[in-house]
Amino acid sequence: MLQSRWAEPFDVWAAVRRAWSGVRDQGGEATAARAAAMRAVEAVWGGVRVRDVTALAGPALVAGAGFASPAQWADAEFQHWWQQYVLDCCARLEEALGAATGDGGEGWQLVLVSGWPLTRKRDAELAYLTQYEQHGPTVPFGGRRTGYGVEPDHAVVLAVPCFAARHAVDHTRDDRERVILGPELVAGTAGPDALDVLALLRGAYPYLPADVEGDGPGAGPTVMVTTARAVRRAAQAGRRAAYSGPDSMEVYNDLVVGKYSWVPDDEHPGPAAAEMENLPVHWLKDWMLCLDVECGMGDETVLHRLYGTVISYEPGTGQVGFSPTGGHPAIPVPVHRIVALTGDRQRRRDGQVPAHEPYGE
Repeated sequence: MLQSRWAEPFDVWAAVRRAWSGVRDQGGEATAARAAAMRAVEAVWGGVRVRDVTALAGPALVAGAGFASPAQWADAEFQHWWQQYVLDCCARLEEALGAATGDGGEGWQLVLVSGWPLTRKRDAELAYLTQYEQHGPTVPFGGRRTGYGVEPDHAVVLAVPCFAARHAVDHTRDDRERVILGPELVAGTAGPDALDVLALLRGAYPYLPADVEGDGPGAGPTVMVTTARAVRRAAQAGRRAAYSGPDSMEVYNDLVVGKYSWVPDDEHPGPAAAEMENLPVHWLKDWMLCLDVECGMGDETVLHRLYGTVISYEPGTGQVGFSPTGGHPAIPVPVHRIVALTGDRQRRRDGQVPAHEPYGE
């Protein structure tokens, strides 16, 4: 066949599989998937001319009679040969799909998918996941680079067939955190266990709206929070005494660069509430900060450090409006959940910090 010596090798099987999957994964019929696969190969081989007849597979599939020349016959033989190969590939793929989704199949499974929504070029083979039902909220997952900077990235929990879960994991094996498998769903149940969904979501972002919903009105800080606050206050007692007042710009300057931590009052409001009220909170949104927070529900809570910017502060309730790194919309964090607010001494910009990390690291 005529081909430049510098031409890139054409992986026919990969081209067929991508085109076929792109249709079937979106719910298309087998005939539409075959047509898409045929077009994908035709775009490369549709106009190719045969230069070496001996390179054609035997026996011949097209009778030689009726062609004006051997070259014309060879071209027709090649076109017939690759079209038949595409059909055979599609038949194999349909057989594999039928085996995976037939009666008595393997059921359904929860998966955590990060990098949501699946709109990037590298997401093409995962796009079929969008057809499955989402459970629980969409949570922050840092940011993704774009031509104009950074935009918010997210993570979700989906319920998908087990074969689809395995495919997603296999496809992202070089990016282990991209797809995380959860428990399989019990046959005959109305849906997944809410605690299983929340446990998966915490793998993407540890602080969830459900955490505060269970605290109830008028909730106060737990022993875990008050103990951690006491340690932070003791560590910076000398520095706090050196400031000229609660509205000192020294407080603000040291806070945003990580030399000083704002620690809430154990009984709100108090001196710490007044200090935050007097700081230029509207300037804090220009800085990447660390919010140390108690995450989780009931007796199963842990301390975690969240990175982002402070958008607002409500003096009456002590609630902080916190925008997770990546430019996400602000989430409300009540004061009884907050251990401290400070900056990062080494990492001060979006892209340098993670979305979160364990407390104390």
